[in-house]
Amino acid sequence: MKWCRLILMILLVVTETVSARPARVILLRHAEKPPDESTIHLSERGQSRARALVTFFEVRSVLGSNGPPAALFAPKFTRQGHSRRPYETLEPLADHLKLSVQMPYGPSDYAALSKRVLSDAALDGKTVIVCWIHDYLPALAKALGVKPEPARWKGSIYDRVWVITYQDHHAVLADLPQNLLPDDSPK
Repeated sequence: MKWCRLILMILLVVTETVSARPARVILLRHAEKPPDESTIHLSERGQSRARALVTFFEVRSVLGSNGPPAALFAPKFTRQGHSRRPYETLEPLADHLKLSVQMPYGPSDYAALSKRVLSDAALDGKTVIVCWIHDYLPALAKALGVKPEPARWKGSIYDRVWVITYQDHHAVLADLPQNLLPDDSPK
């Protein structure tokens, strides 16, 4: 009888650990790039957006109702020309929150990132922000459990966030405007 209880307790602990899940994952594209795409840094407008995101994540209750973000992720820098823009987009927020921007995976390693985010017990019930390359955002959302995979993120769009929440073990995606800078979409 004691063995059965012990085994049941172990199974419950393992199940809780395996099902560790953030309360929400916020996906966004890096801020604006300069006209010369070979430049790896944000444009002036992109730098303004990055600074404005600090207030955005503090003020918007739908984004911050679980307290401040527990983790910030961006793709690691690569030689193939993917830029520092995702990191630079999160840098002002990271400074404000006194967090580091974690960059353990390359841009196409979104499956490994999603596995980590969905299984890391330290992120259970917390908010996670991921700033990524727009080409991979729909597949990343799908890897985080969103079904069906969202439509392609348009290359000209910088002023949106996707908020993924988990309800009854289902991922629910909301597409929200940032509405931070002049000419941003209000809806």
